[in-house]
Amino acid sequence: MSAADFHVLRRRLRLTGELVTVTALRVGSGGTGELDGADLPVLRDSDGFPYIPGASAKGVLRATIESLLRGALPDRSHPLWPCDPHHEAPRESDRDGACGFHKSNQRAHAEASIDRHCPVCRLFGSRVLASHVRITDARVHVDQRDGHPPIEIRDGVGIDRDLRTARNGLKYDFEVVSPGTRFALEVFVDNPEPWLMGLLLVAFEQLDEGFAALGGFSSRGLGRVRWRWTELRSIEARALLFGKPETVHTDVERVFAGYREALAKHLEEGPTHVQA
Repeated sequence: MSAADFHVLRRRLRLTGELVTVTALRVGSGGTGELDGADLPVLRDSDGFPYIPGASAKGVLRATIESLLRGALPDRSHPLWPCDPHHEAPRESDRDGACGFHKSNQRAHAEASIDRHCPVCRLFGSRVLASHVRITDARVHVDQRDGHPPIEIRDGVGIDRDLRTARNGLKYDFEVVSPGTRFALEVFVDNPEPWLMGLLLVAFEQLDEGFAALGGFSSRGLGRVRWRWTELRSIEARALLFGKPETVHTDVERVFAGYREALAKHLEEGPTHVQA
């Protein structure tokens, strides 16, 4: 199946879930705190509560899948070898080259090679291909939006690497989201391919198990989160046109097991042996 299939909408998936911070979480705003005066504030919504941009979660998931595929596949000649999206070379001439890379007058040639995109770019998009996966901003659960936002302020200090002591004048404070904070989020997938959904699930599981972290300061122990999927819905194009409701999948784990099986089959038999 072509990766550039947005002109034909066959099916949509909606995954609803809950993210819970196990340790403190830091997703910085890049500015100076106006509400609490912290040197390094976290992102807040219009009500003053922290939120996690969908792009932050998407970036971690993408990087996790890239590293897993590089470790699992035998070498760069494998058709599923992930590209380096920052490498300034086309994938056709360099296996680490970026999918969709092109010079300003060669976009048509890059678009013609979309079907040879790596699995990661088929999921999350490239320079010439839109993402099949959309992740909403994760907002603090409605049950925890009463009272003060779940934000703490911690102290930090710059270290002199030669003296191995605190350097004068480099003390600062930073905001973090408190452990135990629950966030609600949704993941939408257009025209999902089972084996690619298997890859996406593996990445979420790596986050859930603590092998990947979300946000900044992860080397200090921040960013450990847990995931809990609460609902899976799907709808076909014909059902959409006739105004029918989405299908609610009551046995989510059974559906997920099918995705994992499709991924294993795809890795063992090769890209041409798996139906979408």
